[in-house]
Amino acid sequence: MSRHRLSALVLALALVCADDSARASNCSVTSTGMIPLTDLGTGSYQGFQGGLYAGGSNTRPEAHGRAGLSIANSIVPLDTLGGSDPHGRVVIISIGMSNTTQEFSTFVPKAVADPQKRAEVLPIDCAKGGQAASDIADPNAAYWDTVYTRLRGHGSAPLQPQVVWLKEALRQPSSGFPAATVTLQTYLGTIVRILKQKLPNVRLCYLTSRIYAGYASSNLNPEPYAYESGFAVKWLIDQQINGEPTLNYDPAIGPVEAPWLSWGPYLWADGLHARNDGLTWSCSDFQSDGTHPSTSGRNIVAESLLAFFRGEETAVPWYRVPVVAVAPATTASDLAVAPTLAHGRVEISFTARSPWRIEIVDLAGRRVRDVARGQGDGVLDRVTWDLHDQSGARVRSGAYWVRLDQDGRAAVRRVTVVGR
Repeated sequence: MSRHRLSALVLALALVCADDSARASNCSVTSTGMIPLTDLGTGSYQGFQGGLYAGGSNTRPEAHGRAGLSIANSIVPLDTLGGSDPHGRVVIISIGMSNTTQEFSTFVPKAVADPQKRAEVLPIDCAKGGQAASDIADPNAAYWDTVYTRLRGHGSAPLQPQVVWLKEALRQPSSGFPAATVTLQTYLGTIVRILKQKLPNVRLCYLTSRIYAGYASSNLNPEPYAYESGFAVKWLIDQQINGEPTLNYDPAIGPVEAPWLSWGPYLWADGLHARNDGLTWSCSDFQSDGTHPSTSGRNIVAESLLAFFRGEETAVPWYRVPVVAVAPATTASDLAVAPTLAHGRVEISFTARSPWRIEIVDLAGRRVRDVARGQGDGVLDRVTWDLHDQSGARVRSGAYWVRLDQDGRAAVRRVTVVGR
């Protein structure tokens, strides 16, 4: 090999190595000090209150929740022309960028194999790499042709989807907070309106903001922009809750411009600094750019989505196989809880004729407390839940399921905990 060619080869290899080094994750940034919105609560970030909803709350406003539940209860399988069909499908799709397609494509096989999912529910990944919020906020963008192609490739059509998981971000944001956040909020508002135009039977849209980006080695969407994207989602949902006409979902109020909006799983945690619910993000959960999730990172999101659709009250009616009553000799009315709006103790009464267990689970299906176990003898039993979890700490305010298990069957009753 000539000296010239050898020199050229060495130079090329050096450039490749330098490029790889530049793209390597910055694994030293294990925390930014920012507080997840769910933990921030009534505290503030640069003057803006935390929480997923107004008032620093992580609980959806009751009226908005009732509206979403009413829509959820009316969702039925559709054919490809959008008509009700008992042999049709309830199609749920992803909309968004590269992270979205990586995460949702990992969720799809988990959902398909989920024994708790109704057979008619069909998840389809319609997100695509390289499609930032500004790209798909154009109704004439080629992205929407991709969505149609993906649907048809799965035997579906634009009139069949009814549920969307939307996750988007800005490409190389630079205008700071809150300017960049407002820009993303505006794009998201445009996108949900396009959804209603392109996919007119979409009725529910769950939004998720970015995962941790402290390990990012590029300016694609680093911190604090990834964290701040949570405010864009929050503010958009608040807009709809406050009656913004361009986001109206209720035909009784006026022209329908958008689907009903609510939070999907909130996934940002401060690196290795655990959230109150234990979520962390390690460097190994990301690819070499520190931005896109690795296999383990994709699984974290996919499992979060699975838990969300199993437990979210506006998803249970159309996603979950109905809960079977507790044993042939025990009807659903045999399980009762009082009060259903609890400040202190909850009294649980039931009748069982075989070994039984009472437990408390949250809306994501996670066990909170193993309350009691016993052997049923066909007479009325009573146990008490003191509103504490398995560790002995009082649970947070919010909704929980009281679950009675017996002979491999279950019955549930909902209780809402208020106050601390």
